[in-house]
Amino acid sequence: MFDSIKAKVLDAKELPAIREKYRDQKIVFCTGCYDILQSGHAVFFNQCKAFGDILVVGVGRDSTLRALKGPDRPVNPETNRVHLIAALQDVDFAVLNDTHIGEGKIDCKEVLSELRPDVYVLNDDDSGLVFKEELCNQLDIQIQLVKREVPPELSPTSTTDIINKINYAFKAPLRIDFAGGWADVPYIMKGKTGYVSNVAIMPFIEKRGSNYNFSGYPRGSGLSTSTAVKLLEMISNGNYNSKDKTISEIAEDLFTGENKDLNWAIGRQDQYAIVYGGFHCFECSDDYAKPLDIEVPKDTLEAFRKNLLLLHTGVSRNAQSAVEQVYQNYQSEEGKRALDVISDCGYRFVYALAEGDFMACANIMDENWEAQKQLARASTNENLDAMYTFAKQHGAYGGKICGAGGGGAFIFYCEDPTQLKLAMKKEFVDCFEIDFEFSYQDIKELNAL
Repeated sequence: MFDSIKAKVLDAKELPAIREKYRDQKIVFCTGCYDILQSGHAVFFNQCKAFGDILVVGVGRDSTLRALKGPDRPVNPETNRVHLIAALQDVDFAVLNDTHIGEGKIDCKEVLSELRPDVYVLNDDDSGLVFKEELCNQLDIQIQLVKREVPPELSPTSTTDIINKINYAFKAPLRIDFAGGWADVPYIMKGKTGYVSNVAIMPFIEKRGSNYNFSGYPRGSGLSTSTAVKLLEMISNGNYNSKDKTISEIAEDLFTGENKDLNWAIGRQDQYAIVYGGFHCFECSDDYAKPLDIEVPKDTLEAFRKNLLLLHTGVSRNAQSAVEQVYQNYQSEEGKRALDVISDCGYRFVYALAEGDFMACANIMDENWEAQKQLARASTNENLDAMYTFAKQHGAYGGKICGAGGGGAFIFYCEDPTQLKLAMKKEFVDCFEIDFEFSYQDIKELNAL
């Protein structure tokens, strides 16, 4: 059965015989890469066939595609492509083009010389049109131009679009919480307003198909990898219409979805931080979260970032004990005082940062960390305390454990992050730095939703 297709695939030396066989009919020629066949190609061949009786299609060589499109192309090898073209209804014959590229990116000079078609069809935006007109004048071949368009029944596309879609990965940032964590949890705030200051960071977590790329982040770092995974699951679900959702609605949907899994016991900071992107102080209450209308210039944020060290303790976060203690202690007098301090730290942090008072930011993180330990002693342990004390003695002005504590990553503000990193790694051999940058795009911008 494949023989009928093979019979339509020609060698260049067979082209003069085709010209002689169909000397009384109009032969039309067109050419292209045709790396991944798509609807625009079918329309183009139909347009070409309308100019004559016999359509011969030239197919670019693999070497030509590598030269013109890059080392990752072609996707499909030339033998496959030429036979696929030959199988199409409007195509009478297909032939591989020349093995070299001439002036004007012409890779079919020898094919044209051998075939001598009556008509050569080009798209009207062909970048090598001048050179091809000159060649066709020499060979007495008529040029016909057609527009790149498809009928209304079809959606315009391209090989590049298809490749990009196949390779597309949904992306989500993680977050660093500077101050205010726990003040975002409706269950323990009981109607009181809380404030959390945090920033989205990259490299991003990626979801391509059913596979995740965690970009080197260790799980259990306190940077909200689990929420990022939930977000990627949500926005990649064909049943979830991100395009018609606001940023706030996406964040709230994510919060609701995670809470259903966790018995309505978590706060909003993780979801809102990674959906909104950038730096924000979020005002949190029972049924909402919203960023305060305080702008921190990007230059200020970048200056602050350069003096931050994100250092993994070498121990994955096991926050369960800390979480249980929070829910045991939040109604005690000590717990209430700690929550008030934590929320106030979240609120004061954004103003200190907006003013460029980085030392105040460091002191607020330190104050927040002390209050966090008062709320739940299990937020820390002997090893974490030793690491924090050592960091303060070797250049850290302040910092805290990211997330609920119990391990994971410290964030420190210091004068020389490299010097502090080397000192910490020498003293605590299991710790390691996590390289990061601030991410300023919201989740819709990041994924073109």
